[in-house]
Amino acid sequence: MYFMKEVIRVFGVAVLSVGISGSARAWAEIVYENDFQTVEIGEESEGFLVLGGDFAVRAAGENRFLELPGAPLGNFGALFGSNTKEGSCVSVSVQSEARQRLAPAFGVGVNGLGGFRLMVSANKRRLELLRGDEVVASVNHRWQSQGWTRMVLEAAPASKALWRVRGKVWSADDTEPDTWMITYASDSAPPRGRPSIWGHPFSGRAIRFDDLVVAKVPARGSGAKIPFELGLQTWTVRNMSFDQAVAFAAKHQFKWLAMSRMHMDPRAPMDETRRKKAALEQNGLKAYTFGVARTSLAHEYNRQLFEFAKFMGIRLIVVEPDDFKTFESLERLVKEYDIKVAIHNHGIRTLYGNPLVVRNVIKHLDPRIGVCLDTGWVTAAGFDASKVFREYDGRVFDVHLKDKRIERTQGDDVYFDTHIGAGEGNLARFLETLKEAKFSGVLALETDHPEFARVPGPFVTKAIEFFQSSTRDKSLGRWGALATVPSLAIVLSD
Repeated sequence: MYFMKEVIRVFGVAVLSVGISGSARAWAEIVYENDFQTVEIGEESEGFLVLGGDFAVRAAGENRFLELPGAPLGNFGALFGSNTKEGSCVSVSVQSEARQRLAPAFGVGVNGLGGFRLMVSANKRRLELLRGDEVVASVNHRWQSQGWTRMVLEAAPASKALWRVRGKVWSADDTEPDTWMITYASDSAPPRGRPSIWGHPFSGRAIRFDDLVVAKVPARGSGAKIPFELGLQTWTVRNMSFDQAVAFAAKHQFKWLAMSRMHMDPRAPMDETRRKKAALEQNGLKAYTFGVARTSLAHEYNRQLFEFAKFMGIRLIVVEPDDFKTFESLERLVKEYDIKVAIHNHGIRTLYGNPLVVRNVIKHLDPRIGVCLDTGWVTAAGFDASKVFREYDGRVFDVHLKDKRIERTQGDDVYFDTHIGAGEGNLARFLETLKEAKFSGVLALETDHPEFARVPGPFVTKAIEFFQSSTRDKSLGRWGALATVPSLAIVLSD
């Protein structure tokens, strides 16, 4: 069985299209390939470090592969390739068969024994992701006996503080899935180590491995000149429940979540909060903010919000208090918990619709109290988003990226949400302003348009395309776009 790899040459370097998902292909440089065709039958392949089991090259017809025999029973593995601490993507073809009610387990790993492993546990009917020996994420999966199975595992830095790990499995007779089946976010890097393969022949049948490919995966944003990340504010998907929103985020490979009260309640029973936090972690998602959050003049009421944020690991709370005196309580809590607060703006007739008002509020407060800048409402209020951003002088912590078209009338102006970049917000220039300022927060895509909310996919896709085209480093030429695809985030807010 030969895996048909999509390999091309770019400036003399072999690259492989691995992990195809979303709106971009992750092109990466191949650093290792082995289809065992030149290895003598009965021998181990050169460069393999066998950790147990009688691995040897065998043949079926003209095809050669590395085989782990069906006996003895046990958990066996082998390391191959080179040590690395960088991001990498490993793919392999595996074949085995079930016997009566017994089925094998097999998988592929990165970064050595302490790294990550993607395992097909056929007896459990599960696809499991392990870090070391601990299962950190799993999904249902029904394995097809006897045929060849293709597996891909990718682990790479998604930001300075986060590694993203994801995997997929499919029958070699089928088309590769467009989306990853399992994802996980880790706040610590795996150790330096080699790729690996694993086999547990519980059915007493041999497990065969073929077409090993290892490719480098650059850190997200490496080569890019943008320090900020793109997100999605799920007021856009406001018809979704919490579980639907998590599924949506996992399916579309989003990373960061900013939770709103429509999806999580800071005052809900702790069992519910624990369940939802576990669901996020299982799907490789991490909450980075909550809001727009309800606040009160009652200090202990506000304390509950900060306790919730502390438990969830949230470092930023978005607020829009209906009384300026509330900031006396919020400032005390910001100092106590070291959790930032950002003031959100709506229309010009709301309390914080005029940026001058917001600047007057925050100038005497702790510097950890700043702004969540909604570009759509700033535009609708008649202000230039780029100018407003600069005038906040470093106090913008979060951005809701929205665009509006303004219909001017003799009475009140009428505002309509548009696709990102198609309105009057001059968002291409706004993104340039953020680049110049080295803004390092999240830009959360958002729309108030009910039709976009009903079918949000096209809105999100067009917004990502606009973002990529606006932030691409032109000096990198045709391949520059590959380096500037951002880490995506999803913001559950309103």
